[in-house]
Amino acid sequence: NGATCVDTMDDYACICPRDGVRYMGKNCDELYDACSFAPCEECVSTPGTTEYQCILNECQSNPCSAPRSLCVDQLNGYFCRCPAGYGGRDCRTHVTDCIDEPCRNNGICMLRPEGFECQCAPGYEGKTCEEDVNECASEPCQNGAICLDGIAEFHCFCVPGFQGFNCEIDINECASRPCENNATCINEKDHYECECLDGFAGVNCEIEIDECESSPCRNGATCHDLIGMYSCECLPGFDGINCEVDLDECASEPCQNGGVCHDMVNSYECDCTDTGFEGDHCEVDIPECASNPCQHGATCVEEVKGYSCLCWPGYEGPNCEVDIDECVEQPCENDGECFERSDPSHWELDWELSFADAAGYICQCQPGFAGENCSVNINECESEPCQNGGSCEDQINGYVCTCAVGFLGVHCEVNVDECESQPCLNGGWCEDGRASYTCHCPDPDPGQLPWGGAHCDVKLRGCVNHQCQNGATCLPWLEGRKHRHTCLCPPGFYDDQCSTRTTFSFSKSGFVHIEVVLEERSRREVEHRVHRGVGVQLRFRTTLPNMLLFYRGDEDNHLLLEIVNGGLNAKAYSEESELEVIFSGLVSDGDWRDAHVVLDNDGLALILKGPGCDRDGCRIVDDGANEPPFQLSEAFTHVYVGGAPEELLESTMSQLSFIGCMEDLMIDSKPILPQSLPEDQGHELGCSKTEWCKPDPCFGHGRCVDMWTSYHCDCYRPFHSESCSEEFPSWTYSHEDTVSFSAYDIGKSHSSSFNVSFLLRSLKPDGLLFQLRRPTGGDEGEVYFSIYLLMGRVLVSSLVHSAPLTAPVFVTTGEKQLVQVEVQQRQVIFEHGGLRYGIGEVPEVNVNSEDRAYVGGLPGSWDSDAWGGHFKGCLQDLRLDSVHLDVDAWNSSNEEEVYLPSDAENVKEGCISDDTCKTQPCQNGGKCHITFNDFTCSCLQEYMGKTCETRVWCISDPCVNGGHCVDLPNGYECVYNATFENNPVQYSSGASLVEAVSTIYIEMRTRSENAIILRASWGTNLLMVSLLDASVRVEIQIGNNVEALTFSGVRRVADGSWHRVNISMAEQQRKASAWVITVDGITDASSTPQVTGRLHFLNQKGATLAIAESFTGCLGAIRVGGVYLPFVDDYKAPQQSQFHLVGKPKIHLGCTSAPVCSSDPCLNGATCEDLFNKYGCVCDLGWEGDQCEVDADDCASQPCVHGSCRDFLAGYECQCHPGYAGTLCDVDLNECEHHACEHGGTCQDGPNMYTCICPKEYSGPLCQWDYPPIKCVEDVQCENDGICKDGLWGANCTCMPGFTGSRCEMEINECESNPCRNGGSCLDRFNMFVCECPPGYSGPICDTNKQAHKQTIPWLVVAIPLLCFCVLILIIGLTFMVMTARKKRQSEGAYSPSSQELAGARLEMDSMLKVPPEERLI
Repeated sequence: NGATCVDTMDDYACICPRDGVRYMGKNCDELYDACSFAPCEECVSTPGTTEYQCILNECQSNPCSAPRSLCVDQLNGYFCRCPAGYGGRDCRTHVTDCIDEPCRNNGICMLRPEGFECQCAPGYEGKTCEEDVNECASEPCQNGAICLDGIAEFHCFCVPGFQGFNCEIDINECASRPCENNATCINEKDHYECECLDGFAGVNCEIEIDECESSPCRNGATCHDLIGMYSCECLPGFDGINCEVDLDECASEPCQNGGVCHDMVNSYECDCTDTGFEGDHCEVDIPECASNPCQHGATCVEEVKGYSCLCWPGYEGPNCEVDIDECVEQPCENDGECFERSDPSHWELDWELSFADAAGYICQCQPGFAGENCSVNINECESEPCQNGGSCEDQINGYVCTCAVGFLGVHCEVNVDECESQPCLNGGWCEDGRASYTCHCPDPDPGQLPWGGAHCDVKLRGCVNHQCQNGATCLPWLEGRKHRHTCLCPPGFYDDQCSTRTTFSFSKSGFVHIEVVLEERSRREVEHRVHRGVGVQLRFRTTLPNMLLFYRGDEDNHLLLEIVNGGLNAKAYSEESELEVIFSGLVSDGDWRDAHVVLDNDGLALILKGPGCDRDGCRIVDDGANEPPFQLSEAFTHVYVGGAPEELLESTMSQLSFIGCMEDLMIDSKPILPQSLPEDQGHELGCSKTEWCKPDPCFGHGRCVDMWTSYHCDCYRPFHSESCSEEFPSWTYSHEDTVSFSAYDIGKSHSSSFNVSFLLRSLKPDGLLFQLRRPTGGDEGEVYFSIYLLMGRVLVSSLVHSAPLTAPVFVTTGEKQLVQVEVQQRQVIFEHGGLRYGIGEVPEVNVNSEDRAYVGGLPGSWDSDAWGGHFKGCLQDLRLDSVHLDVDAWNSSNEEEVYLPSDAENVKEGCISDDTCKTQPCQNGGKCHITFNDFTCSCLQEYMGKTCETRVWCISDPCVNGGHCVDLPNGYECVYNATFENNPVQYSSGASLVEAVSTIYIEMRTRSENAIILRASWGTNLLMVSLLDASVRVEIQIGNNVEALTFSGVRRVADGSWHRVNISMAEQQRKASAWVITVDGITDASSTPQVTGRLHFLNQKGATLAIAESFTGCLGAIRVGGVYLPFVDDYKAPQQSQFHLVGKPKIHLGCTSAPVCSSDPCLNGATCEDLFNKYGCVCDLGWEGDQCEVDADDCASQPCVHGSCRDFLAGYECQCHPGYAGTLCDVDLNECEHHACEHGGTCQDGPNMYTCICPKEYSGPLCQWDYPPIKCVEDVQCENDGICKDGLWGANCTCMPGFTGSRCEMEINECESNPCRNGGSCLDRFNMFVCECPPGYSGPICDTNKQAHKQTIPWLVVAIPLLCFCVLILIIGLTFMVMTARKKRQSEGAYSPSSQELAGARLEMDSMLKVPPEERLI
């Protein structure tokens, strides 16, 4: 009723509206009763309003006195009178009074001050109600009716045509709507009249008048009779109401472009003669260009009644049909041969003629001449054809190259391969050079001496009995004829034999001071403020994160390298510039690393090698782009290694000396040996390191930090001590539901930024954890900061009435949780599980000394409900900032700052659980086990649940024949599938159902479209679930109801698939409701507006229930009222409500269907699918039909939009019309994407073509020519001896060979096509190119492999023997053919015994057909 709901802590409240009708009650669902709130005991009110009247008995106070001693109460008053039966002034006179019952005819006697008064019953009047009132006196009956008087009533007898109590109602004869066809019914006395609409007649307007009967439509029109009118459907060409008007189709002037219109019947005709247009309306300009009259690629321009051709230069004539012969005038000099550009016979076969370049001619010059007209005598040396330093000597039509040493060839292009003679021996490989070679000797086999010398022909013995020490690698080499060797030292060693260690270490603060000499700078270097650079290189190893490695210089000019927060920082500083590089990776992990710091003219560079960097190392550079060049100072002669003097060390970021090991120190590329360093400067020779953290000294309770000379354990909470072996104690609050707390006096100020952290273990979702209070005049103080639990989450609040902040983590899981609440000014950060959450702001608070902290709750008399009450669980390692809040002083460390409690109650040491098993919660023989403030029950096999309260039946596997067992709250059921074929099964509940049936659930699979699935009856009661046209139909008849509730669904379920059907009351809580059908979870149908109640008759002893009376298919679980209908009877099931089989029917368990796929009905490789008594064929691509027997015509849908379709098996191909592309030829190619329109011409796309719309200053098919056309000499001057000629579209330059461009201004780069192969370098020359070949290749384009020629066997050595072998084979073959021919001639022809005798007594028959036996006998 429009009330407002207000959420409260554990409930809600409804605020009822005050406007209009008023309500009251918990949910504002009762009308307002003002008497409920009235100040009187007896009250009368108006429901839904605030109006009320108090009923007071004013006579209770006995206000009357003698003689009028009788008090009579009235509404809001009273009066005094004589006792009943008496009157008069002294109340002594006997009078008639109510005691004498004076009122007649059931009148009620009422006492009055002076006597009595009769309240008469209806129908009577008079002082004592003695008169009968004549109700007919007022003539209440109307319309001539007769009035009959009665006692307190009257009856009217109406004349015909009227009715009603007073006969005031005129009977409406029109109420039955007798008038038809929307006629108006007029009610008359005792009859009606119908006022018909136009077009209707008759008493009830039931006759429709046919307006077409008079044939009003003319000119053959069709008349259509309508209601009260008609319409004429005119033949084409006529109009008007009766089609009497002949239409003039020429009135709209449909003919365009001067065409003459001739009117015809229902049409017109346009005469387009002599207009230049065609079409039905003369709207189409006759495309004179459609026949492509313009030849030689000319552009056809449409004109009215004609066209014009825009010819390319070199063509003329009306249709550009004449090819101008530019060679007629014989322009080529010096016997040059002239070729027309437009004659395609002169060009290569794959060349396409471009009409844009067809104008003009080309002269093919005789050797030695060039130019457009072959007028230029060529200097062949001008192109510098001689390569590799060869000199060129020009000759007539040629040149001669004189080659440098090591090269030969026509152009000196062949690098003489000095390796061709294979000078390198013993497996060495030869590298060719210029007039030289180098031999690279192979690596020796194990145990063998390596080869050396210029030709790898000398065994190197320099490493025999070598003196290299400490694992150094010996490298032999040859000097003249003397054998030498070099020792390649491993890190940490130096000198010729690698015998000197370079490793030294620092185990305490100190440094080594080294003075070096800077190289003198040349005069040029001083003038240009450049230098050769300085650098320091070393290897180091340490585990400390902040230390100085070296410092070079002084405070004003220095170069340093230090470890900062585990990374590496290099810095160069002077008064003019500052450079810095940073490597952020970890270098303080105890591994060796090689660091090289270089400061030169290119800036500051750090090269680091070791873990975390690749093979070439990590290189970080600061090139000082925004800084002036760094200038070296004389202070760079001072180098401090491992630290620096105090005043220099303070200027570094680490401010600590190095502790660890170093080796291979080099300053300005010069090695510094530790043996040469000054003694007593804090360093030690060698590197001795103890692995402090192996094995773990922190026992897994902390992180071991290697301090190089010692270690430190960074303990995880709640562990402490040097080795993290001790644990802060836990404290249990509210053990066994006692009230507990601990209070602490704050000993110092913690300001407005502080944090509270602790380990928490609890299952209670609410409770106060930590609270700060400021002392005031009262005992409780002022609360200004609280941390508490609410619904398992941590909440933080400051002021009492401020909104709390909520942490996003559920912490009351019963497991130990580390929680930290950090306050930074007003920001609150919650930390849990290594994640930090900013949860909001609180008003600023300050923690001051003398404040008080409460943990786990408040003293017993204080109210803590606002913070969830007392905390129940364990707290451990509670800290305010770094101060521990402990309960017992003995458990605190002397090194730790501790607040001890000023007051504490019921706080127990250790984390102790309540005895949750003392109430013996486990039922049915379960064993109780205590967990933290909770319990678990070990249940017997037959029970489950928190307290073993649930009986489990299926654990004993009671179902037979593969039934699926389902546990119920009070028993179990065995679920099966079964196959039915019109074999009904009957059931009986035996009156065991606990509740009346309101749901029916059926699982089924069938292809029967009409079937009875379930039928139940008892007397006239009926329930039937069936299939009608493949949809579910329900019929319910209860008792003697006249109509049965019948409704059907629309979803088809007879498709061979499993379906779940649920039939239930829509509103289970009502006695009667609509019923709904749900199929597979989707509402299918409802019986609305029909309703009926639950099916009580199914629990009657005589009720019958049967399934599958006329049904073929499978049924699964069927439940009536939630009770399963079993296919296998089980009398062991303990539940009360059960159905049992009637008799012993034969039920086929399992769902089976006919083997429809066994005959392989699917063709053409299709897959047969068993669809339950039906099969389906999954066709391969390209086939269709029920059995995949039809080759699908993929082109039937005409998929190709602009193209023809070609059908294939399982596919098709679209052959697109020109100008279209795409799989379906639906993409109109935009020819403008690669258009050649020049000078800003706009490209207009068309089908398979494009048109250039030119600016005013240009013209031509591609807008390539100026307009008006430019002329030679005046507008155009060809460069580089190009020849200019005027043409139709303007001047055109014919370029000399080697030049190109519209003005011949560009030299052709013959190297642009990369003609040189095999890595050769191309040199562009005038009208030619020259290739510089790499070693091993030669030829004009470096395509000849000299090595391949060298290694191949001379071709004559192979060719001559091969030729001889072929000739021998040929001779043998000819001889065989001659002999075969002679034998064949002897065995064929006329039979001649003499010939047979001459040829021999035996005839070879192998090559002849075998003859039949009878002929063989002959």
